[in-house]
This record gives sequence, C-alpha cells and structure tokens, in this order.
Amino acid sequence: MDHHARPSPHPQRVSHGQSYGPPPTTARRGPGPMLGNTAVPHQSALSQQQLHQQHQAAMAERELAKRRARKPTDKMIPDGVEEVVPNVALYKELRDMERRYDATILRKRLDVQDAVNRNVKNYKTLRIFISNSAKDQPWQNSDRPLDENAFDFDTGQIPTFRVRIEGRLLEDEEDDAAEIDPDSDLNLEPTPGSVDPIQPPKKKFSHFFKGITVELDRNKDIHPEGNIIEWRKPAANAPPGAVPQGPLEFDGFEFERKGDENVNCTIKLIRDEIPDRFRLNPALADLLDTKEDTRAGIVMGIWEYVRINGLQDPDERRTINCDENLKKIFAQDRLYFPQIPELTLAHILPLEPISIAYTIRCDVPQHFSPAVHDVTVSVDDPIRAKMSALLTSPSNLQGLREISTTDEQIALLIQSINHSKAKRDFWHAMSIDPAGFVKRWVSSQKRDLDTLNGEGIGVGVEDEEMRRKEFFDKVGENVYLLLSRQVQKQQ
Repeated sequence: MDHHARPSPHPQRVSHGQSYGPPPTTARRGPGPMLGNTAVPHQSALSQQQLHQQHQAAMAERELAKRRARKPTDKMIPDGVEEVVPNVALYKELRDMERRYDATILRKRLDVQDAVNRNVKNYKTLRIFISNSAKDQPWQNSDRPLDENAFDFDTGQIPTFRVRIEGRLLEDEEDDAAEIDPDSDLNLEPTPGSVDPIQPPKKKFSHFFKGITVELDRNKDIHPEGNIIEWRKPAANAPPGAVPQGPLEFDGFEFERKGDENVNCTIKLIRDEIPDRFRLNPALADLLDTKEDTRAGIVMGIWEYVRINGLQDPDERRTINCDENLKKIFAQDRLYFPQIPELTLAHILPLEPISIAYTIRCDVPQHFSPAVHDVTVSVDDPIRAKMSALLTSPSNLQGLREISTTDEQIALLIQSINHSKAKRDFWHAMSIDPAGFVKRWVSSQKRDLDTLNGEGIGVGVEDEEMRRKEFFDKVGENVYLLLSRQVQKQQ
C-alpha cells in the first residue's frame, strides 16, 4: 500500500542557492475563482475558426479546380462539318499557323530565358586618373608678413594635400550604339511613331571595385593620423545602420592629409567581380590556358579537357582516368567528377589587387599624374537587361491573359459546334430511314436501360414492354445520356 505524504499547511523556506525537487508544474489555487485556464476555450474556439477557414479555402480551391476541369479545351472542328459550315478549311489553316507560331514563340522564349540565365559579360576599358592639390604650404605663405614678436615665426596655417582618384569608362561609339539599338548598323529608317531608345545609365567608378586602399610611404611616428586610407563597399545585405552616409556609387575617391613634403604612395584597387573570379596556380592555369576564372568556369574547363582527351571511364562515366597533366594537379590516378569543385579549392587564390604607384607633389599647387591607367572591367550585357524586362513586362502578361481568354471562347464555340453536329447527325439519320432508325435506336436504348439497371442480356426489358408508352417515357430520360456519350466518343 502506498502512503502519500500529507502536504503541510505552512510553506517551506528555501535559502538562496538551494533547491528541493523540481518546481511545481501548476500554480497553487488560492482563494477566489480559478482563472488560470480561462484562455483555453478562447484558444480552442480560435483554432476551430482557423480550421473552418482553412476548410472553406480548400473547398473554394476544389470548386475552382472542378470549374477548370469542366472547361473545354478542344479547339479542333470534327470531320463532316465542312458540308454544313462554311470556311472550315480556312479555320484549319489558321489553326496550323497558330501551332507554328506557338512553337516558334515558345522556342524563342526558352532561348531568351537561357540567355538571361547565362549572365553573359561584356568587357570594356576603365581609364583611371590620379591627381593631387596642395594647400597652405610654407612656400604658398611666403608673401604673408611674419609677426616679429612671435617665438617660432609660425604662420598659423596647417599645410595639407588632397588626393583624388577617379575613373570613367572609355566611350566606344559603335558599341554604345549597338547597346542602345541592336539594329543600328543596318541604317534603317525610324518607324513613324516609334520612340527613341533610352540610353542605359553608365556605371560609376566605384561599381567595379569592392575596396580601395592607399598606403603612404612616410614615418608614422611623425604623422600619427595614419598612413593607410581605406574604403570598403558595403555588403548588399548590410543593415541600414551599417551603411555609411553618402552616395553608394561615385566617380571619384579623394582624401586629405597633413603634410608639406612630397610623398610616395601605393594605390590598391580590389576588383568586384560577380560571380567571383579567382587566380589559378601555374599548373591549373597551364591546363586551362587562363590565369583567372570563376569556379563554374574552372569546372567547365576541366570537363572540356576530359571530354576532348577521352579520359572518362567507359564503365563508370562519372569517373575520370587522370593523365599526366591531371596527376600533376590533383596527385591522383582516378577522380570522381562530383569531387572536382572541392578539389579545385586548393588550387585557386583570391585576385591580386591592382597596384598603382603615385608621387604626391606638395611643391606645386596642382599635380596630375603623367600616366593614365587602363583596367579591363566586365559589365553586364545590356541586351540581357532588355530580355529580362521583356519576360516580366506587364504588357506581355496582359497579352498572355487575353490570348488565354480568347482560347477559352474558341473552345466554347467548338463545343457548341460539336453539340449541334451531334443533333444534326441524329435527325439526319432519322430522316433517311425513319423506321429502321427508330428500331435501331429503341434497341440501343433497351441495352442502355439494361446496363443502367444492372441486369444481364435477356433478363431486362421484354420485347412487348418495348412497344408500350411507359417504356418510351423511360427511354426519354436517357436521350441526353446517349447524346453526351456520342459527343465524348467524337472528342
């Protein structure tokens, strides 16, 4: 027999830092009504309401599906209609033309989607200019009178210099004209009422770089403000508070520092490639005949090398029998092709920044670098943006909806023609041989009635019963069933 301890009427006192058993799972009831579970019925009712709403939504969706299933889709006119309906041959020719147009448009649409997904790049030249200006230098203040009572003859001016780095894409009139209008080389006359194409916005200098670093070659003890100037492009998914104020893209990067002496500096530009490009080690670069490529391009290049040289295993096509060049890179005799993306990670390095040496002149008011620096950069194919806009154009979607509505109307008309043809065939056959047609029709109705009643042959309706009026009353109920079956067979 189990003995349960009787609860004490006085609560136990527990000192801080000690615990005796697990905490109680339910609150102890005190004086007054219990209010702990008053929210449960409300939650239950709310869940039932949500279930009812979900049920209603499922029923509405099911009803819409039934309506869509009941919609006719056949747009072919049945044979034999040419005798009574004019221009049927013309309709069939239009249907054949529509099928050819649909096939061509679908193929072109797939080509456009494939071109949009390929992310093709064009390459242009970015020309970089570097200059600096000097301000409040000692030689600039030589015409100012000095205070004879001053201890160090200081003019009170702080000499500074300002460096500016800017760049712009070189203009290529032929390429720009092709980007704006692909048919510009055909010298076609403009169509009346046509709108001139809008020139796409030019990419700014900062668009092509994810970071800029300037290293000043001078003693950091004398210049505690720092000899490294950095700019980093904010990430695309950075929170609003982490993005610095100012324009997101700019054509020029400039900074100002104190100094009255000429300074050598190194400017490092870190390229921003989408997708990321990597530098290949010498062995892999010799194999693929390129020094830089994306990870997808590296895998594709290895696949092309394997395919051309016939290195696939004849039994297991995903296995590669390495030749001397592949053995030199991967140090293996056989490779499993899905492992190549992982194996190539050890053979790629980040791109080296573009380094430019420049001397900051403080002995002249304005100094421009005697050399300009051309950098090859990749830009998105402007045709790709136009293709993407074409796929998502509201007018295109509206046109597709109008075509779908017209197809539904044509299908309804064809259904009406099929019904009319079935009725005409019925009355035409009856007009040729009324007695024989009625005999065949009554016999057919007898078989249908036997089938509906679930009775076998010779057990159902008697021949004498067929001659009576009550039988034809039953047969009249099955006329529409017969017609509908004939229509279904014709479809």
